[in-house]
Amino acid sequence: MEDSRLDDDLPAGFLHWMHQIPASHRSAALLAIVVIASRGLSFSRGNLSDIGVICFAFVLAGLPAVLLLGKDWRDSSNSAGGFPTWQVALPSAFVYVFATNAGRHLLVFSSADWRPTLSIITGSALVLAVPVLLFASQRLRNKLSLRLQITLVILPLVPALLLFLLVPIASPSPLIDVIIFQTQAARSLLFGINPYAITFTNVYGGAEFYPSGIPDSYPYPPLSLLFALLGYMLRDVRWVLIACHVAASALLFATARQRLLPVTEAIILAALFLWMPHAPFVSEQAWTDPSVALGLGLMSFFLARRQPMAALWAAGFTLALKQTMVVLLPMLWGLWRRLGRARLVAVFAISVATYGVFLVWDARALINDVAIFHMLTPFRPGSMTLSAYLVHFFEFSPLPSWLSLVGILVGAATGIRALRPSDAESSPCDSQRVWRFFAGMGFAMLLTLILSKHAFMNYYYLVQLCLLAALIWSRVADHEAAA
Repeated sequence: MEDSRLDDDLPAGFLHWMHQIPASHRSAALLAIVVIASRGLSFSRGNLSDIGVICFAFVLAGLPAVLLLGKDWRDSSNSAGGFPTWQVALPSAFVYVFATNAGRHLLVFSSADWRPTLSIITGSALVLAVPVLLFASQRLRNKLSLRLQITLVILPLVPALLLFLLVPIASPSPLIDVIIFQTQAARSLLFGINPYAITFTNVYGGAEFYPSGIPDSYPYPPLSLLFALLGYMLRDVRWVLIACHVAASALLFATARQRLLPVTEAIILAALFLWMPHAPFVSEQAWTDPSVALGLGLMSFFLARRQPMAALWAAGFTLALKQTMVVLLPMLWGLWRRLGRARLVAVFAISVATYGVFLVWDARALINDVAIFHMLTPFRPGSMTLSAYLVHFFEFSPLPSWLSLVGILVGAATGIRALRPSDAESSPCDSQRVWRFFAGMGFAMLLTLILSKHAFMNYYYLVQLCLLAALIWSRVADHEAAA
């Protein structure tokens, strides 16, 4: 029996939803896509890998099928013997994602002295996750109080969070130019020097990664500088990025709870992002993408609260954080259909303000760093892209760099087509439309990455966020359809 004191606080019909509402075939397919993508990331870490390529080929094929067919799929049937399909699949996915991290050296540049400790932490997370498999049986689940169920799904998150907190300690000086860019740019800004007009320390010693032959560009938008500055004041720019990752996971949980998904299901779904394969590695490298994840998480949360203007401001915040988020623009038009003056202000105001300051300061330096630098960066044979795959396995020449624009156009067009509203779906906060928005974002980003000249773990990190957000909103749609 569930804890009666907790039951009294739950909305009417909530326990019925928690036990009886099956997942649609669409939600089951999205969960499978998330698990396959997790498998690809655990093997590849965003680098070229045959297993990674195979996994993301399945994801790339599956997403448009779900996008174009998913809204017509009906609820799946429950299997016999007290084992509903979703109730088996979700705990299994939870344990699987924890298993893909268990015992791995997730921090690439941690010292050898830290490796046994990191393995113990990740292994303990898996051990603590295994009891969640008890949820697969309704009979066993009925014997657990709701408070005990919540405890069981939270326990594995404790060592997971511990590993994130150890990132700056176990790996204080990773050999990557990104952390140098972030740290030296923040320091220069603190002393009134334009970060877009300085030359950075060359940690690689060579010239092959930089168009000019030296690291003389800060390649991130101005808003990312504020995050770097705050982190620098905390003595390591990565503290803020770690906080952003944890906050993004919390916002996914808040999204699910705002739309009355069961608390244990909401925790599990949010944990799939918190503990996604190699998420600590993203923070270790000081990639700025966790701040982008925070922006997308805020957008999801405001849509869950049915606050579309606040969601547009969150989208504008996200757009100002990274150039690749230009893919948001066609997807926002697909979700809203009409972007009047007030909505356009919400989308572009933050970008105009933050870019504007540095355009006035030194327009040439800003444009060179945030635009021209990316256009001139060379092909990277070790990244997980179609070009790298063809070069490595078949000795072909790299594909032309303009194909990434084709990826954006085709991906966005697919997402916009899927977002065409029916008569009953006029609101951008409608769950049946929001899951298609995030699935379309994930597809457009993934197709663009695969056709690009380079793409590493930080880009696939954001694809995984979009896939999980689509899954959460698909489950919201399942629950609301059955209400």
